[in-house]
Amino acid sequence: MSRDEGLRFSRSGEARGRWLLRASLVVAGLAVLATVTPVSAASSTWTSDPTSWSNGLVLCNFASSAPSVSVSHSGTAGTGMTVTLGNLTELAPDGSVVAFAKIQGMTWVVGNWSTSDAYDEAYSAHAPLATPTGVPAGSTDLVTQFILPAYQGSPDGPTDSVNVVFTVANWSWHGADDRLALTFAISPTFPGVEHLNATSAPGWLLASTSNASGSVLERMGADTTARVTQANGSSATVSAGESLSLVSPAEATIATVFGNSAGQFSSLMFTSRVGIVLPATVAGIPIGELAAAGAAGAAVSVLVAVGVRRVRRRPSDLIYVSEEEKP
Repeated sequence: MSRDEGLRFSRSGEARGRWLLRASLVVAGLAVLATVTPVSAASSTWTSDPTSWSNGLVLCNFASSAPSVSVSHSGTAGTGMTVTLGNLTELAPDGSVVAFAKIQGMTWVVGNWSTSDAYDEAYSAHAPLATPTGVPAGSTDLVTQFILPAYQGSPDGPTDSVNVVFTVANWSWHGADDRLALTFAISPTFPGVEHLNATSAPGWLLASTSNASGSVLERMGADTTARVTQANGSSATVSAGESLSLVSPAEATIATVFGNSAGQFSSLMFTSRVGIVLPATVAGIPIGELAAAGAAGAAVSVLVAVGVRRVRRRPSDLIYVSEEEKP
């Protein structure tokens, strides 16, 4: 081979190498974007296309018009527990309803509030209040956030659970000794595959169990306290007493009644959780190895999600316990 022919051969090899490198980078980039780009669920019960997020272990399918999420193991198709915001009411000391937020049929502002530590799909609204007879009774500001930690060690918690953070602010109170009560409606995303049942597992109230294997696939529980901002601006803790109503194997309600030790607080923040039960293996791969790989990919993905933050409309201004009031 002559010197010129050798140079041409060398340059041709270098060109092929650069092309292969560019191609591999493009494929890797598309793979990362695919993990954060909203996609339609392949099989779901939503009336419109939801967005979907996964951190490698948990898959969240979100409703587009109201605070609702289906939580499942990302490696198990056709399963899931669906959690939907139910009612928010003001109760008199005797337990009777004084006023309620008119949540059903409301227009919610949906936004991507993700950070470098977690995915965060947030629904916010300014809701009117009414008495049981339908008389207008003031208003309130509401936010429901579905927060999925992106990696092991995230300050938002473990990667196998979704934090459902509910915030209410500026409630129009009607009695000094009244209390607020919050409900969530829960159902299997695929009723023919799973059924609901009570559980005694520490920290959990409700489980969704496989009809075929009898294995628990998802669970829901909540904190026993909530953080509030009192009328004088100081923060305090109030009790959060939960009760489970299992209507049928396909329908349940978890109600939480908050204590009134802080009086008529200006804001309240409360966290529930929906978690998956990890199998020993997924497609023959030990779950420990799968978790490590999934967390590494999700850590990159959530950074992309933050970069392409898609706030549809500006959320309502709320008073948070951990933040100063905006001017």
